Amino acid sequence: MPATKSKKNPLYVVTNKGQDVQEATGFFDAIIKRFNLGPAIGLIETIIKEMLGLVTNFAMFSLVKEMIDQWLEQLINLVMQIQGMASKKA
Repeated sequence: MPATKSKKNPLYVVTNKGQDVQEATGFFDAIIKRFNLGPAIGLIETIIKEMLGLVTNFAMFSLVKEMIDQWLEQLINLVMQIQGMASKKA
């Protein structure tokens, strides 16, 4: 028996007008690859890291946390809309 299990239904992302096919590990990975969001995700990670580096007291932490929570709420709403559109197409 092999040490690793293979996926029964792998998820693939087709980009570049059908020229490139990439395997995705999940729904979010497929969205990131499909819309080429990798660089944007890296930028967001850098911004959050820099913001957290500026935290010196609880008030600043609360402000940064509130901003990140707002971004996450907007991201969750966007993902829900995308999932709704995807389920309508299927």
